[in-house]
Amino acid sequence: MREPDDSGSGPQASGIRFLVESALRKVALDKQGGDIPKSRGEWIARLCAALTDESEAAHQRVIASMVANGISSNEIYQTYVPDAARFLGEMWVQDKASFVDVTVGAARLQALFRSRDAADLGGWMDRSIPLGQSVLMIVPTFEDHSIGAFVAADQFRRHGIWVHMAIGLEVEELKHLLGSGRFAMAGITAGSLKTLEQLTELIDYLRSNLDSCPPIVIGGRLVDKPREVEKRTGADFAVRTAREAIELCGLASVVDPLSIDANT
Repeated sequence: MREPDDSGSGPQASGIRFLVESALRKVALDKQGGDIPKSRGEWIARLCAALTDESEAAHQRVIASMVANGISSNEIYQTYVPDAARFLGEMWVQDKASFVDVTVGAARLQALFRSRDAADLGGWMDRSIPLGQSVLMIVPTFEDHSIGAFVAADQFRRHGIWVHMAIGLEVEELKHLLGSGRFAMAGITAGSLKTLEQLTELIDYLRSNLDSCPPIVIGGRLVDKPREVEKRTGADFAVRTAREAIELCGLASVVDPLSIDANT
């Protein structure tokens, strides 16, 4: 008879570890419910724990608590939510959260952006095009997560630019959309170096099969050294913020550059 494996490795051990960590996070969340986080990092950790909690309303309670403690709605959506998304991804990479945890958390973050009241953004969440400009935000089929694209889209809308989301579309569909001439920019989200080759192939295909192609801009965690990313992928620009993309592509904005945070 085979002895039980106590080595702590293998699929079974990993599954048990994920279950234990999920349970510990839930217990910690319940115990800390009456404590107010004392720093930005603690708020982000609290939000991430709530996003992966069994309760559908846990993350909404945390956001309500953030607002009640003086954190503005714009700050939550523009800085805390993107940081929470990155933290969830890091938890997965470091084997501290399961794929299910991260997927559920990302889906809840996306739902927050979809349901956000337009008034929170001064009206830029509606589908009007105050400046007559629109951009295509592309999440390629080879990208696992799309929350970064939703964050970027939210930022573009604050500048008065209409955003069309293209999530998981095939290259022929993307070619058709960009060939319509409706878009002043094509933004592609890129999460890691693992997708660099596929990203380059996608850009090559679009450029080779379009008579007129709008500026192609890459954003996301891949953009550590913008000029190197541009050279390796063939993109027009690699950027870290929506405002940088707007300036490089020569788009107009309804927002005074001096009145908006550099992260947008």
